[in-house]
Amino acid sequence: METDVLGMAIVIWKGLMVFLSTSTLVLFIKFFLFVYTVVLFLDIVMLLMLRGLSGNLKNMLYGTVRPIISKSKAIVRFENILDRLKSNNPSQYKVAILEADAFAEELFAGMDYKGATMGEKLDNIKDGQIETKEQMTLAHAVRNRIIHDPDFTLSKEEAEQWIGNYRAFFDEMELF
Repeated sequence: METDVLGMAIVIWKGLMVFLSTSTLVLFIKFFLFVYTVVLFLDIVMLLMLRGLSGNLKNMLYGTVRPIISKSKAIVRFENILDRLKSNNPSQYKVAILEADAFAEELFAGMDYKGATMGEKLDNIKDGQIETKEQMTLAHAVRNRIIHDPDFTLSKEEAEQWIGNYRAFFDEMELF
C-alpha cells in the first residue's frame, strides 16, 4: 500500500489554512496581538518623550545643551539690535552691543554654563564646544570697555564688526 505523502501534506496544509482563516480563536489571537503591539509602540514613544530624547540627541551632537527659543522671537530681537546700528548716534551703537551681549548671556544661561558673569561663562566653555568662543570673548571685552570706560568711542563700522561676532554666535546656535 502506497501512501501519497505529498498529497497528504497538501491536504493538511489546506486544512490548516482554512482553520486559520475561519477560526474565531485565531481571529481573537490576531486582534489581541494587534492591540498589544499598538500599546507597546505607544509605551515606547511615551518613554522616549519623557526621557527627552531630542535634548539628548542635541547634547550628544553639539556637546552641550542648546538654548530653547523660537526662531521668530530671536529674529525680532536681533533685528531690534540691528535697528540701533541704522541711526547715526554713537550711543545707539553702544546700546546695540550691550543688548547683543545681554542676549548672548541669556543664551549661555539657558545652555547651563556656570558662572555669575558672562566672562565666567565664557571661561567655562570647553575648547571645541562653541566655535565662536574667541569672537564672543573679544566682543564681550568691547562690551566691558563700554561699561567701564565713559570715554570709549565706537564707530559704526566697529559696532557692525562686533555685532557680526554676536551674529556668528547666534548663527552657530541655529537661532536664524
